[in-house]
Amino acid sequence: MAEDRRQRRDAAANRERILAAAGEAFRRTGMAVDMRAVAAAAGVGIGTLYRHFPTREHLVQAVTGTDLSELAEAALPEGVSALVGLRGFFTATITRLITNKAMVDVLAGGSPSDADLQRCVAHLTEVGQAAVDRSRTDRTLATDVTAADIAYQLLGLIRIAQLIPGSDPGTVDHQVELALRGLAAH
Repeated sequence: MAEDRRQRRDAAANRERILAAAGEAFRRTGMAVDMRAVAAAAGVGIGTLYRHFPTREHLVQAVTGTDLSELAEAALPEGVSALVGLRGFFTATITRLITNKAMVDVLAGGSPSDADLQRCVAHLTEVGQAAVDRSRTDRTLATDVTAADIAYQLLGLIRIAQLIPGSDPGTVDHQVELALRGLAAH
């Protein structure tokens, strides 16, 4: 019985080391990380990695699930105009994502039928609707802007984030401003 508990503790410790190593590798390198490199960084064999995570997708899901949850909780800042709120929301989201190449890869390269991407688009559309509703009062967005337009603008910025070398905040701010010009009232 004690041997079984020790084995379960070892398996749990291996799983946590794999997740930590994979999280670091995915954030730094993106989806193209070599699974053998993850196993080596975790101090386990490749067989152990695949026992815990049968496919790369299982491992990616385990690593990015928390990050997707955090993104799903992000909201439009209160007490500011729709346009200023979107500036803050877009900038904070992109700034956080450019430090996590795997998340950018998942969001920019995901299939539209992917459930995580669908949930993300649904949440971004809710944020967009909050901005559209707020703009009915403050009139900072163009009258033809829809909630879906706002969601797609952020997804476009996420795709651009794949191309931004390093994490230059000036480049992020510039790209956000370009996107907001297309949404702003004239």
